[in-house]
Amino acid sequence: MTKNVSIALPKRPIIQRRLEQILQRGSVNLGEGAQIDRLLLMLTRSCELRCSYCMVRTTEDGRGTILDGTEVQTTDLRPPVGEMSLETVRKAIDFLMKSSRRKLELQFFGGEPTRRWDLISEAMDYAWHHPRRQDRFLEFHLTTNGLGLTAEHIAALEQRPVMILFSLDGSAKDHNHFRRPLLVSPEESWSGMEGAIERLKGSGLKWFMNATLPPAAADQLEVRYQWAREHEIPELQLNYAMGMWWSLEQEAAYLRGLQRVLRHHANDSGGMKLYNWRSDAEPVMLSEDLIVDVDGTLYQDGAIFLERSLPELKSSHRRGHLDDGFTDFDTKRWTLRELHDQALSCYPSDSKKWAIIEQNIMLGTAVDFVIHYVRKDLNLN
Repeated sequence: MTKNVSIALPKRPIIQRRLEQILQRGSVNLGEGAQIDRLLLMLTRSCELRCSYCMVRTTEDGRGTILDGTEVQTTDLRPPVGEMSLETVRKAIDFLMKSSRRKLELQFFGGEPTRRWDLISEAMDYAWHHPRRQDRFLEFHLTTNGLGLTAEHIAALEQRPVMILFSLDGSAKDHNHFRRPLLVSPEESWSGMEGAIERLKGSGLKWFMNATLPPAAADQLEVRYQWAREHEIPELQLNYAMGMWWSLEQEAAYLRGLQRVLRHHANDSGGMKLYNWRSDAEPVMLSEDLIVDVDGTLYQDGAIFLERSLPELKSSHRRGHLDDGFTDFDTKRWTLRELHDQALSCYPSDSKKWAIIEQNIMLGTAVDFVIHYVRKDLNLN
Protein backbone atom coordinates (compact mmCIF):
# COMPACT_ATOMS: atom_id res chain seq x y z
CA MET A 1 0.00 0.00 0.00
CA THR A 2 1.34 3.38 -0.99
CA LYS A 3 1.65 5.85 1.83
CA ASN A 4 0.26 9.34 1.18
CA VAL A 5 1.21 11.85 3.85
CA SER A 6 -0.95 14.53 2.21
CA ILE A 7 -4.20 12.94 3.41
CA ALA A 8 -6.29 15.62 5.12
CA LEU A 9 -7.21 15.30 8.79
CA PRO A 10 -10.25 16.88 10.48
CA LYS A 11 -9.60 19.99 12.58
CA ARG A 12 -10.76 20.14 16.18
CA PRO A 13 -13.77 22.46 15.54
CA ILE A 14 -15.04 19.97 12.96
CA ILE A 15 -14.61 17.10 15.42
CA GLN A 16 -16.43 19.03 18.14
CA ARG A 17 -19.37 19.71 15.82
CA ARG A 18 -19.46 16.05 14.82
CA LEU A 19 -19.43 14.97 18.49
CA GLU A 20 -22.43 17.18 19.20
CA GLN A 21 -24.28 15.57 16.29
CA ILE A 22 -23.49 12.12 17.68
CA LEU A 23 -24.63 13.04 21.19
CA GLN A 24 -27.90 14.42 19.85
CA ARG A 25 -28.89 11.10 18.32
CA GLY A 26 -29.08 9.68 21.85
CA SER A 27 -28.04 6.12 21.04
CA VAL A 28 -25.57 4.13 18.97
CA ASN A 29 -28.27 1.53 18.37
CA LEU A 30 -28.89 2.82 14.87
CA GLY A 31 -28.45 1.33 11.41
CA GLU A 32 -27.41 -2.32 11.63
CA GLY A 33 -27.51 -2.10 15.42
CA ALA A 34 -31.08 -0.90 15.63
CA GLN A 35 -33.41 -2.80 17.93
CA ILE A 36 -30.64 -4.94 19.41
CA ASP A 37 -30.04 -5.30 23.13
CA ARG A 38 -26.70 -6.74 24.15
CA LEU A 39 -25.50 -7.95 27.53
CA LEU A 40 -21.90 -8.89 28.29
CA LEU A 41 -20.97 -11.45 30.94
CA MET A 42 -17.61 -11.26 32.70
CA LEU A 43 -17.32 -15.02 33.20
CA THR A 44 -13.81 -14.98 34.64
CA ARG A 45 -10.92 -12.65 35.32
CA SER A 46 -8.39 -15.34 34.54
CA CYS A 47 -6.43 -15.13 31.29
CA GLU A 48 -3.39 -16.85 29.79
CA LEU A 49 -2.11 -13.57 28.35
CA ARG A 50 -1.41 -10.04 29.52
CA CYS A 51 -2.12 -7.82 26.53
CA SER A 52 -0.52 -4.39 26.83
CA TYR A 53 -3.71 -2.60 25.80
CA CYS A 54 -6.09 -4.57 28.06
CA MET A 55 -7.30 -2.48 30.99
CA VAL A 56 -9.26 -5.25 32.75
CA ARG A 57 -7.97 -6.30 36.17
CA THR A 58 -7.21 -9.97 35.67
CA THR A 59 -6.37 -12.65 38.21
CA GLU A 60 -3.31 -14.83 37.93
CA ASP A 61 -5.16 -18.12 37.94
CA GLY A 62 -8.79 -17.23 38.57
CA ARG A 63 -8.38 -17.95 42.27
CA GLY A 64 -8.19 -14.50 43.72
CA THR A 65 -4.63 -13.19 43.40
CA ILE A 66 -4.64 -9.91 41.52
CA LEU A 67 -1.51 -9.22 39.47
CA ASP A 68 -0.91 -5.90 41.21
CA GLY A 69 -0.21 -7.90 44.37
CA THR A 70 -3.57 -7.55 46.10
CA GLU A 71 -4.64 -10.70 47.92
CA VAL A 72 -8.35 -11.56 47.86
CA GLN A 73 -9.45 -13.84 50.69
CA THR A 74 -12.24 -16.38 50.12
CA THR A 75 -14.03 -17.27 53.35
CA ASP A 76 -17.01 -19.32 52.13
CA LEU A 77 -17.91 -22.02 49.65
CA ARG A 78 -19.02 -19.69 46.84
CA PRO A 79 -16.80 -19.45 43.72
CA PRO A 80 -13.70 -17.35 44.50
CA VAL A 81 -13.36 -13.74 43.40
CA GLY A 82 -12.59 -13.75 39.71
CA GLU A 83 -15.17 -16.38 38.70
CA MET A 84 -18.87 -16.00 37.91
CA SER A 85 -21.24 -18.55 39.41
CA LEU A 86 -23.82 -20.44 37.36
CA GLU A 87 -26.53 -18.81 39.48
CA THR A 88 -25.28 -15.37 38.45
CA VAL A 89 -25.12 -16.41 34.79
CA ARG A 90 -28.78 -17.41 34.91
CA LYS A 91 -29.81 -14.21 36.71
CA ALA A 92 -28.00 -12.19 34.05
CA ILE A 93 -29.83 -14.01 31.26
CA ASP A 94 -33.14 -13.50 33.08
CA PHE A 95 -32.31 -9.79 33.11
CA LEU A 96 -31.53 -9.69 29.37
CA MET A 97 -34.80 -11.45 28.60
CA LYS A 98 -36.65 -8.51 30.18
CA SER A 99 -35.62 -6.42 27.16
CA SER A 100 -38.46 -5.23 24.95
CA ARG A 101 -36.37 -5.48 21.78
CA ARG A 102 -36.75 -8.10 19.07
CA LYS A 103 -33.04 -8.89 18.76
CA LEU A 104 -30.81 -10.00 21.62
CA GLU A 105 -27.10 -10.67 21.94
CA LEU A 106 -25.33 -12.40 24.82
CA GLN A 107 -21.58 -11.85 24.80
CA PHE A 108 -19.06 -13.86 26.80
CA PHE A 109 -16.07 -11.91 28.04
CA GLY A 110 -13.18 -12.08 30.49
CA GLY A 111 -10.33 -12.61 31.21
CA GLU A 112 -10.48 -15.44 28.75
CA PRO A 113 -14.05 -16.80 28.78
CA THR A 114 -13.14 -20.20 27.32
CA ARG A 115 -11.40 -20.94 30.63
CA ARG A 116 -14.96 -21.31 31.93
CA TRP A 117 -16.34 -23.39 29.09
CA ASP A 118 -18.79 -24.96 31.53
CA LEU A 119 -20.47 -21.58 32.00
CA ILE A 120 -20.54 -20.84 28.26
CA SER A 121 -22.23 -24.16 27.55
CA GLU A 122 -24.77 -23.77 30.34
CA ALA A 123 -25.49 -20.14 29.42
CA MET A 124 -26.20 -20.92 25.77
CA ASP A 125 -28.62 -23.70 26.67
CA TYR A 126 -30.38 -21.63 29.33
CA ALA A 127 -30.76 -18.57 27.10
CA TRP A 128 -31.82 -20.52 24.02
CA HIS A 129 -34.63 -22.30 25.86
CA HIS A 130 -35.60 -19.36 28.08
CA PRO A 131 -39.40 -19.00 28.23
CA ARG A 132 -39.20 -15.23 27.71
CA ARG A 133 -37.10 -15.50 24.56
CA GLN A 134 -40.11 -16.74 22.60
CA ASP A 135 -39.37 -16.29 18.89
CA ARG A 136 -36.90 -13.44 19.27
CA PHE A 137 -33.57 -13.44 17.42
CA LEU A 138 -30.74 -14.46 19.75
CA GLU A 139 -27.04 -14.54 18.89
CA PHE A 140 -24.08 -15.41 21.10
CA HIS A 141 -20.80 -13.53 20.86
CA LEU A 142 -17.52 -14.88 22.22
CA THR A 143 -14.52 -12.59 22.71
CA THR A 144 -11.45 -14.81 22.87
CA ASN A 145 -7.68 -15.00 22.51
CA GLY A 146 -8.21 -18.33 20.73
CA LEU A 147 -6.05 -20.44 23.03
CA GLY A 148 -9.07 -22.30 24.42
CA LEU A 149 -10.86 -22.86 21.12
CA THR A 150 -10.49 -26.60 20.79
CA ALA A 151 -12.05 -28.64 17.99
CA GLU A 152 -14.64 -29.91 20.47
CA HIS A 153 -15.56 -26.38 21.54
CA ILE A 154 -15.90 -25.21 17.95
CA ALA A 155 -18.14 -28.17 17.15
CA ALA A 156 -20.38 -27.25 20.09
CA LEU A 157 -20.50 -23.59 19.08
CA GLU A 158 -21.56 -24.56 15.59
CA GLN A 159 -24.85 -25.81 17.02
CA ARG A 160 -25.92 -22.24 17.90
CA PRO A 161 -25.84 -18.84 16.15
CA VAL A 162 -22.42 -17.66 17.35
CA MET A 163 -20.05 -14.86 16.36
CA ILE A 164 -16.39 -15.19 17.41
CA LEU A 165 -14.50 -11.97 18.17
CA PHE A 166 -10.95 -13.27 17.83
CA SER A 167 -8.42 -10.87 19.35
CA LEU A 168 -5.32 -10.95 17.14
CA ASP A 169 -2.25 -8.79 16.69
CA GLY A 170 -0.89 -10.24 13.46
CA SER A 171 2.68 -11.50 13.14
CA ALA A 172 4.50 -13.59 15.72
CA LYS A 173 6.66 -10.57 16.56
CA ASP A 174 3.67 -8.30 17.19
CA HIS A 175 1.74 -11.07 18.92
CA ASN A 176 4.45 -11.72 21.49
CA HIS A 177 5.26 -8.04 21.89
CA PHE A 178 1.75 -6.77 22.60
CA ARG A 179 0.20 -9.98 23.99
CA ARG A 180 2.64 -11.12 26.65
CA PRO A 181 2.09 -14.75 27.65
CA LEU A 182 1.69 -15.48 31.35
CA LEU A 183 0.14 -18.90 31.91
CA VAL A 184 1.61 -20.33 28.69
CA SER A 185 4.96 -20.07 26.94
CA PRO A 186 5.47 -17.71 23.97
CA GLU A 187 5.64 -20.76 21.72
CA GLU A 188 2.36 -22.16 23.09
CA SER A 189 0.71 -18.76 22.75
CA TRP A 190 1.66 -18.39 19.08
CA SER A 191 0.99 -21.97 18.05
CA GLY A 192 -2.32 -21.98 19.92
CA MET A 193 -3.44 -18.87 18.07
CA GLU A 194 -2.38 -20.32 14.70
CA GLY A 195 -4.22 -23.55 15.42
CA ALA A 196 -7.39 -21.68 16.34
CA ILE A 197 -7.29 -19.76 13.06
CA GLU A 198 -7.08 -22.95 11.03
CA ARG A 199 -9.86 -24.62 13.01
CA LEU A 200 -12.12 -21.61 12.54
CA LYS A 201 -11.39 -21.49 8.81
CA GLY A 202 -12.57 -25.07 8.55
CA SER A 203 -15.72 -24.47 10.58
CA GLY A 204 -19.10 -23.01 9.78
CA LEU A 205 -18.81 -20.31 12.43
CA LYS A 206 -18.92 -16.59 11.80
CA TRP A 207 -15.76 -14.96 13.11
CA PHE A 208 -13.56 -11.93 12.67
CA MET A 209 -10.13 -10.67 13.63
CA ASN A 210 -10.38 -7.96 16.27
CA ALA A 211 -7.11 -5.98 16.20
CA THR A 212 -6.52 -3.34 18.87
CA LEU A 213 -3.65 -0.91 18.38
CA PRO A 214 -2.17 1.00 21.32
CA PRO A 215 -0.58 4.42 20.74
CA ALA A 216 2.84 2.78 20.32
CA ALA A 217 1.49 1.00 17.24
CA ALA A 218 -0.44 3.96 15.83
CA ASP A 219 1.25 3.64 12.46
CA GLN A 220 0.60 -0.10 12.13
CA LEU A 221 -2.98 -0.21 10.81
CA GLU A 222 -1.84 -1.11 7.32
CA VAL A 223 0.46 -3.81 8.71
CA ARG A 224 -2.43 -5.47 10.57
CA TYR A 225 -4.69 -5.07 7.54
CA GLN A 226 -2.18 -6.65 5.16
CA TRP A 227 -1.46 -9.50 7.57
CA ALA A 228 -5.18 -10.26 7.75
CA ARG A 229 -5.45 -10.31 3.95
CA GLU A 230 -2.38 -12.49 3.53
CA HIS A 231 -3.74 -14.99 6.06
CA GLU A 232 -7.20 -15.04 4.45
CA ILE A 233 -8.96 -13.70 7.52
CA PRO A 234 -12.63 -13.44 6.45
CA GLU A 235 -13.54 -10.31 8.43
CA LEU A 236 -11.54 -7.62 10.22
CA GLN A 237 -12.11 -4.85 12.75
CA LEU A 238 -9.30 -2.38 13.44
CA ASN A 239 -9.51 -0.58 16.80
CA TYR A 240 -7.61 2.03 18.78
CA ALA A 241 -6.80 1.27 22.42
CA MET A 242 -8.65 3.29 25.03
CA GLY A 243 -7.63 4.38 28.50
CA MET A 244 -4.29 5.53 27.09
CA TRP A 245 -3.00 8.93 26.06
CA TRP A 246 -2.57 9.48 22.32
CA SER A 247 -0.23 12.26 21.23
CA LEU A 248 -1.19 14.48 18.30
CA GLU A 249 1.36 12.67 16.17
CA GLN A 250 -0.05 9.26 17.11
CA GLU A 251 -3.61 10.42 16.43
CA ALA A 252 -2.57 11.69 13.00
CA ALA A 253 -0.73 8.46 12.18
CA TYR A 254 -3.76 6.38 13.13
CA LEU A 255 -6.24 8.50 11.16
CA ARG A 256 -4.02 8.60 8.08
CA GLY A 257 -3.53 4.86 8.26
CA LEU A 258 -7.27 4.34 8.59
CA GLN A 259 -7.92 6.43 5.48
CA ARG A 260 -5.37 4.47 3.48
CA VAL A 261 -6.83 1.15 4.60
CA LEU A 262 -10.37 2.24 3.72
CA ARG A 263 -9.37 3.49 0.28
CA HIS A 264 -7.37 0.37 -0.47
CA HIS A 265 -10.20 -1.88 0.66
CA ALA A 266 -12.75 0.05 -1.41
CA ASN A 267 -10.57 -0.50 -4.48
CA ASP A 268 -9.68 -4.12 -3.72
CA SER A 269 -11.38 -5.91 -0.85
CA GLY A 270 -9.63 -9.21 -1.53
CA GLY A 271 -12.84 -10.92 -0.42
CA MET A 272 -12.38 -9.71 3.18
CA LYS A 273 -15.10 -7.82 5.01
CA LEU A 274 -13.87 -4.71 6.85
CA TYR A 275 -16.08 -3.70 9.76
CA ASN A 276 -14.51 -0.26 9.92
CA TRP A 277 -16.87 0.89 7.19
CA ARG A 278 -19.48 1.01 9.96
CA SER A 279 -18.93 3.84 12.43
CA ASP A 280 -22.16 3.74 14.44
CA ALA A 281 -20.32 2.57 17.59
CA GLU A 282 -18.01 5.61 17.69
CA PRO A 283 -16.79 7.05 19.92
CA VAL A 284 -16.26 3.71 21.67
CA MET A 285 -15.52 5.48 24.97
CA LEU A 286 -19.27 6.17 25.10
CA SER A 287 -20.32 2.55 24.70
CA GLU A 288 -23.92 1.96 25.77
CA ASP A 289 -23.39 -1.74 26.38
CA LEU A 290 -24.11 -3.21 29.80
CA ILE A 291 -21.86 -5.79 31.43
CA VAL A 292 -22.32 -8.05 34.44
CA ASP A 293 -19.19 -8.49 36.54
CA VAL A 294 -18.26 -11.83 38.12
CA ASP A 295 -20.05 -10.88 41.34
CA GLY A 296 -23.33 -9.94 39.65
CA THR A 297 -22.83 -6.17 39.65
CA LEU A 298 -24.15 -4.41 36.56
CA TYR A 299 -22.07 -1.67 34.90
CA GLN A 300 -21.84 0.34 31.73
CA ASP A 301 -19.08 -1.69 30.12
CA GLY A 302 -16.44 1.07 30.13
CA ALA A 303 -16.30 0.70 33.90
CA ILE A 304 -14.66 -2.71 33.55
CA PHE A 305 -12.82 -2.35 30.24
CA LEU A 306 -10.98 0.70 31.59
CA GLU A 307 -10.76 -0.15 35.28
CA ARG A 308 -6.96 -0.32 35.50
CA SER A 309 -6.30 3.05 33.88
CA LEU A 310 -9.48 4.88 34.92
CA PRO A 311 -10.64 3.19 38.15
CA GLU A 312 -13.01 5.95 39.21
CA LEU A 313 -15.25 5.11 36.26
CA LYS A 314 -16.10 1.88 38.06
CA SER A 315 -18.23 3.40 40.81
CA SER A 316 -19.73 6.09 38.60
CA HIS A 317 -20.79 3.59 35.92
CA ARG A 318 -22.38 1.13 38.34
CA ARG A 319 -26.02 0.48 37.41
CA GLY A 320 -26.94 -1.83 40.26
CA HIS A 321 -26.79 -5.52 41.12
CA LEU A 322 -28.72 -8.46 39.70
CA ASP A 323 -30.14 -9.08 43.16
CA ASP A 324 -31.80 -5.64 43.09
CA GLY A 325 -34.77 -7.11 41.24
CA PHE A 326 -34.65 -5.13 37.98
CA THR A 327 -38.09 -5.00 36.41
CA ASP A 328 -36.87 -4.16 32.91
CA PHE A 329 -33.72 -3.96 30.80
CA ASP A 330 -34.34 -0.87 28.70
CA THR A 331 -34.15 1.80 31.40
CA LYS A 332 -30.70 0.68 32.54
CA ARG A 333 -29.02 2.05 29.40
CA TRP A 334 -27.74 5.61 29.51
CA THR A 335 -28.03 7.93 26.54
CA LEU A 336 -24.84 9.02 24.79
CA ARG A 337 -25.16 12.43 26.41
CA GLU A 338 -25.43 10.87 29.86
CA LEU A 339 -22.42 8.66 29.18
CA HIS A 340 -20.41 11.63 27.93
CA ASP A 341 -21.23 13.85 30.90
CA GLN A 342 -20.78 11.07 33.45
CA ALA A 343 -17.38 10.04 32.10
CA LEU A 344 -16.05 13.59 32.14
CA SER A 345 -17.36 14.21 35.65
CA CYS A 346 -15.22 11.44 37.19
CA TYR A 347 -12.03 13.50 37.33
CA PRO A 348 -11.04 17.18 37.73
CA SER A 349 -10.88 18.88 34.34
CA ASP A 350 -7.23 19.77 34.89
CA SER A 351 -6.19 16.16 35.57
CA LYS A 352 -4.37 13.76 33.26
CA LYS A 353 -7.14 11.16 33.52
CA TRP A 354 -9.79 13.68 32.50
CA ALA A 355 -7.59 14.58 29.53
CA ILE A 356 -7.34 10.88 28.55
CA ILE A 357 -11.12 10.47 28.59
CA GLU A 358 -11.67 13.65 26.59
CA GLN A 359 -8.94 12.75 24.11
CA ASN A 360 -10.29 9.21 23.63
CA ILE A 361 -13.77 10.62 22.97
CA MET A 362 -12.41 13.07 20.42
CA LEU A 363 -10.28 10.39 18.73
CA GLY A 364 -13.35 8.17 18.34
CA THR A 365 -15.28 11.11 16.93
CA ALA A 366 -12.46 11.81 14.47
CA VAL A 367 -12.56 8.15 13.41
CA ASP A 368 -16.29 8.48 12.77
CA PHE A 369 -15.72 11.65 10.73
CA VAL A 370 -12.94 10.09 8.65
CA ILE A 371 -15.06 7.05 7.79
CA HIS A 372 -17.95 9.24 6.65
CA TYR A 373 -15.55 11.52 4.75
CA VAL A 374 -13.99 8.63 2.85
CA ARG A 375 -17.38 7.08 2.07
CA LYS A 376 -18.63 10.38 0.68
CA ASP A 377 -15.41 11.02 -1.24
CA LEU A 378 -15.66 7.59 -2.87
CA ASN A 379 -19.42 7.93 -3.46
CA LEU A 380 -20.14 4.92 -1.24
CA ASN A 381 -23.00 6.47 0.75
